[in-house]
Amino acid sequence: MHGKTWPGRLVAWRTIGAAVACFAVAGTNAASAGAVEQMPVTVVVAREAPVTEQIAVVGTLAAREEIQVHSSLEGREIKQILVEVGERVEAGKPLALLDAADTLLALDKNAVSMQRAKVAIAAERSKVDITLVSEREAWKKLERSRSLQPKGAVSDQTLEEHQNAYDRAVAELALARQSLALAEADERIIASERREIELTLERCTLRAPSAGVVLDRRARLGAVPSSSDDPLFTIARDGAIEFVAEVTDGNFVRLKEGMAARIAVPGLDVPVSGTVRLTAARLEPKTRSGSVRIELDSDEWLVPGAYARGEVDTGTRSNVLLPGTAVKSAGGISSVYVVRNDLVSVRNVKVGVQRDNLVEILDGLGDGEMVVLKAGGFLRDRDRVTPVLASVEGGVPRELSEVVVPADAEGVRR
Repeated sequence: MHGKTWPGRLVAWRTIGAAVACFAVAGTNAASAGAVEQMPVTVVVAREAPVTEQIAVVGTLAAREEIQVHSSLEGREIKQILVEVGERVEAGKPLALLDAADTLLALDKNAVSMQRAKVAIAAERSKVDITLVSEREAWKKLERSRSLQPKGAVSDQTLEEHQNAYDRAVAELALARQSLALAEADERIIASERREIELTLERCTLRAPSAGVVLDRRARLGAVPSSSDDPLFTIARDGAIEFVAEVTDGNFVRLKEGMAARIAVPGLDVPVSGTVRLTAARLEPKTRSGSVRIELDSDEWLVPGAYARGEVDTGTRSNVLLPGTAVKSAGGISSVYVVRNDLVSVRNVKVGVQRDNLVEILDGLGDGEMVVLKAGGFLRDRDRVTPVLASVEGGVPRELSEVVVPADAEGVRR
């Protein structure tokens, strides 16, 4: 602008110069009286960058799969507890011991019965062997008598006696074999009873069905649990922890399995990455929301039940991004101050999603155009200015390629 410098305008420029200095403007050169002055303003170059739409989710951490451990024995007192909450266990690791005194006694009795059964089997086998010898001898005598009887060397009465003796021997052998089979059947029954007793004895030791982390312990010393009671132990299978959130219907329908997510967990400086693993088959009629489960890439330092917030990436497009300070909104109209050939022009723009300090420009501004970093009332259309590029450490021009999400999303601030 040319012409005489008015005192009021000079004061305004000095005030603006002090404000611009807060945004790392290189400084202003005081213009001498009567000389041409151009207001220095901080500008940024609008750049087209990827814009990722996200859905904010709020929920809790939970075990991907919980295993409940019950006692399958009724009326057994808990004698010893071997693990505590938070302990990592392997598959088959003992968790608690139940009273097994009567089972051990039954096992001892079974051992005595098995010994008796073995003795009975041995005796019956001996009888079978004896009757088998008697049967063979009776058969030989009968055969000899049959061969001599036609010659008159053996009478019919003797032949008949030998026939009867042989028949008795056969009957005794059959009886002995039946007695042996019965004794062997008794042994098998006793062996089956032993297996049942051993199984009961094994069930007196509650074991972890799978490797994982003990989440809850309701077992108490001296208690007599029932299969209908609450689980004695709850285990997170393999220690796998995931994020579970309830999402309203408008956002729920946009979520698909496999979408990338980031979950901010209290106590961790860096969000945990993950993937949408499962969405509910239907929405709850009362709340109009559905459950979403996000599989996390790491479960280290994650505690089930902890509150967490996250974001799920639902889509990506490319548009111009600007800092929020560069966009002025009034009466539902958004505008920016574009600098070209050191002249300011006010241009209306259509804005899209916004996040942190960035705003997506859908229409009205092109890639590479120079925009005033801080839109304010001190600039007017056709003002002549001296543009100064906003800088970061090292003097590198600021690139606007950060990711943004919908303005109404309540996500995790990065």
